[in-house]
Amino acid sequence: MILSANELPEYAKIVGKMARHDPFACRIISLFHSYRPGLAFVDYWLTRDALNGDYTGAIARNGSNFLLLLTDKTDLGEISSFLRISGASGVIGNGAYALDWSGKVTHGAVLECHMITEDEEEVKVITPDIKAAFDLIVSCEGEGFQPPEFDSFYVDVNHKLRHHTMRLCGIEDNGKLAALAMTVAESETAAVLGAVACAPGYRRKGYGSIVVKHITNALVAENKRVYLHRAQNANVRFYQKLGFVECGQWREYHI
Repeated sequence: MILSANELPEYAKIVGKMARHDPFACRIISLFHSYRPGLAFVDYWLTRDALNGDYTGAIARNGSNFLLLLTDKTDLGEISSFLRISGASGVIGNGAYALDWSGKVTHGAVLECHMITEDEEEVKVITPDIKAAFDLIVSCEGEGFQPPEFDSFYVDVNHKLRHHTMRLCGIEDNGKLAALAMTVAESETAAVLGAVACAPGYRRKGYGSIVVKHITNALVAENKRVYLHRAQNANVRFYQKLGFVECGQWREYHI
């Protein structure tokens, strides 16, 4: 059964206990620590076995986008029905579990790194301005990638930076932001990387590798496992060289 967790202060602890090292648990916990229940655009649920009372999964809503923590005990049929009537426009979760979904489905590899690699000390890594980070992300717009609106991006990133559930790292070249890596979610035990980008005019200089190494090493030094969702067959050697190994699959559902 699916139970609202909006009145449950220990929600993040329950999710963490179910899956201490899991990228989807990390994303749900990070969202909960960023935006507590009571705001119109977020909701949180737990799934529970009706017979023994054990928690079997978790759901979080951010606008019309949903995050899922699925386990071997999760009732996938119940989750599928719940999402169909909830107004979900996008859903992401563990690719090992398939939902009953009539819309578009994309998938790819989940990568993990929990080792420190040799850093590049001669290159200064900075915390970039949010506007500069947004402009760099927009410069990488292409097929399959649609950047967000600036206002919503700025408010969300600024809020999460203040709540320590996100961080930005960048490299400048002649005063211009050339490369960027950021976490899209952080919990006490894990982090999920996203928006790894290098400006078109500054590629093939090693900046992307340097900034990913830097942010990954900082997170691993804090005893966090670092995850990222890689598009199917994309940048395989790039992340292999940086110490990332495939540990699972993600699956995203769209309307």
